[in-house]
Amino acid sequence: MAKLSNFQSENKFEAKEDVMSKFNEYKDLPQDQINQKLFEEVAKQKRDGTFDYRALENMLEAIKGNLSENDYQNVKRMLELLR
Repeated sequence: MAKLSNFQSENKFEAKEDVMSKFNEYKDLPQDQINQKLFEEVAKQKRDGTFDYRALENMLEAIKGNLSENDYQNVKRMLELLR
């Protein structure tokens, strides 16, 4: 799983395709499986020394305007759990 905090692309079409691919991979999974995959990935990144909480926090603030207040608060709480 690629690090969401490092998601960048020179090719905007490629970036959109990558996001859609990941979305389609996870969209039908139950919430508990999604959470499990997230925590597994975070644990792996922490072991590897590649986890960047600050980058995720910055990304959340960058997309805040596109989220409802409820969704923003939910993501913020989830982010705190990853710390």
